[in-house]
Amino acid sequence: MTQQNKIKNTLFLSHRGESDDAPENTLAAFALAMERDSDGIELDIRMTSDNRIVCVHDESLKRVAGVDMPVSEHTCQELCAVHPVPLISEALETLLPGKFIQIELKGKPFDLTELRLLTDQHLAQGKRIGLSSFEIETLELANEKFPDVTRVLLIDLEAYFGRFPTAEETAAFCQKHNFSGVSFKADFRADKSFVDALRAQGMRVVAWGVDTDEKGLAMASAGVDALTCNHAVALRQKAGAVRE
Repeated sequence: MTQQNKIKNTLFLSHRGESDDAPENTLAAFALAMERDSDGIELDIRMTSDNRIVCVHDESLKRVAGVDMPVSEHTCQELCAVHPVPLISEALETLLPGKFIQIELKGKPFDLTELRLLTDQHLAQGKRIGLSSFEIETLELANEKFPDVTRVLLIDLEAYFGRFPTAEETAAFCQKHNFSGVSFKADFRADKSFVDALRAQGMRVVAWGVDTDEKGLAMASAGVDALTCNHAVALRQKAGAVRE
């Protein structure tokens, strides 16, 4: 497989939607991603005090709305009164058939039963869905409810291992917990041989923390299955990755 084909096979996912041009984790950001024909969306979900699943990254709305309202301590209606916080059900409705959505599980405890019902509805419509989390225990719980959905562990490899690990060490760690793959902080040391070795172990390989176009293009050239970026469509165009 040529390097160009490798890049063509990398999904450029809009991080919290097309969040360079619309408020992160809002329906506007998700809709903009679909309008621009992004390969898909990455978003974060949390539980509210009234057990609704909403799309919010931080524990509180302070950064995005200027009001220190912990998501888990307020109802969905209370949160929406100060910021356009969408339900995961609404976010899934914006996703077009054939597109991919990576849902990051934030906070605990989590209602995975409702999420399973929702994902089943949208999988049946031809949408592609994957789960991710930094929390090992949370993702292990997802193993039970989502054996047919990719489940990738979000991790800063160097911070966790104390050094940049080998692909074999990384794969063994994920396999120990029965995860489908790994979503690591983008790093130039994660080259083609590193990614190929992970994929040879049956791992799905994703990169996050793409803070420069140079780093994102390096990850795509290395052949990751997907990467997340605030301006994913523009980066895909820069990479020359055309979807046929």
